[in-house]
Formats: sequence, C-alpha cells, structure tokens
Amino acid sequence: MGATGAGKSTLLKLLLRFYDATGGTVRISGRDIRSYGLTQLREKFGVVFQNDVIFKDSILENVRLRRDLTPEAVDKALKTAQAEEFVRGKSGELEEELNIRGANLSGGQKQRLLIARALAGAPEILILDDSSSALDYRTDARLRAALARLYPGTTKVIVAQRVSSILHADRILVLQNGRAAGLGNHEQLLADCEAYRRIVRSQMGA
Repeated sequence: MGATGAGKSTLLKLLLRFYDATGGTVRISGRDIRSYGLTQLREKFGVVFQNDVIFKDSILENVRLRRDLTPEAVDKALKTAQAEEFVRGKSGELEEELNIRGANLSGGQKQRLLIARALAGAPEILILDDSSSALDYRTDARLRAALARLYPGTTKVIVAQRVSSILHADRILVLQNGRAAGLGNHEQLLADCEAYRRIVRSQMGA
C-alpha cells in the first residue's frame, strides 16, 4: 500500500525484470531473479495491470490468450474471479463476442475477466495491481476467499487502495516516498506504523 508515486509499480516492474535493481538483489524463494531467463521468470507470474485490455474476441479466447488450457482450468479461473455467473448469463456464454477494450462489459466485469486470465495458467505468483477497484466490497471479499481456497499454493502480491483488500494478508508492505515505511500484518502495522494507521483511519475511521 501507499500513495500515488510511493513506488508500488516500480516494485512490480523489478519483480518482472522490466528493469534491474541498481543495488542489492531481488530474489524468489532465495534465488536471484537475474539467474532466470526472462521467459522462464515471467512464466512464473500471472499478472493483472491497471491498463490491461480486453480484445475483440470471445470470452473464452480472452481468458485463454492463445494458451493450451483445459476447460477445467478456465472454469476454475472464472469461478475464482467471480466471473462465472455473468459469463453464463451471456447469450453466447464462453463464445460471447466482446467488443474492443471490452466496451460491452462493465468495469467490474472487465476486471474479473482479466483476473481469470491471470489465474487460468495456474501461476506460482499472482500479481494484482489495483485490479479489483471496480468490484463492490462483497464481490471483492468473495474473490479473496476463493483465491485462498482454490489457489492455496499461489503467492499473491496485491497492490490495493482499499485496506479491506489486504486486511488478512500475511504481510503488508507500506511504501512512502519510495521507501518502506512498514512491514507486517494488519495488527503489527496498526501498532508500529503511523503511515498505515493514517490510511486505516481515513478509510475505516478506526
């Protein structure tokens, strides 16, 4: 968490090696990410960025994205992303044609399909870059519960504006002016991190 310009997107780009750190190392499971080939590294991730797009194609192809995925993998991803119900409600269901940039979908529907796309490949690490901002609180809560239940072995890296989206995270990193202002779970940060307390007070009045 952190304000605009705090460094959240920079951290994600370092993880994916869009550029390399000028000092220190970035590691996954103790291994320097520079020891991986770029393709090998990025295959570990399922990513949803804020500017990801829906293509003019069927719902199924937007989720598969030319990958050889089983129907079960697609269904599991749609269910987890809370997209199954609205997809089944379309006259064409999975074969429903979507307009360029998903113009015939709501903001929340687009976000859910993009999350399903990221999940369908069963990534080791899922990155959600403020990717549930258009979801109502109830849908967001169901999404988080389904992620924990159906993808328990997947590491989730979530950039969020809403405290409720990261409330039960194992570790929360609070960024301020490009530096770590706090690291811990919700209770630890409430006790030790003023920057986090300010965010919580502004959203939850606590």
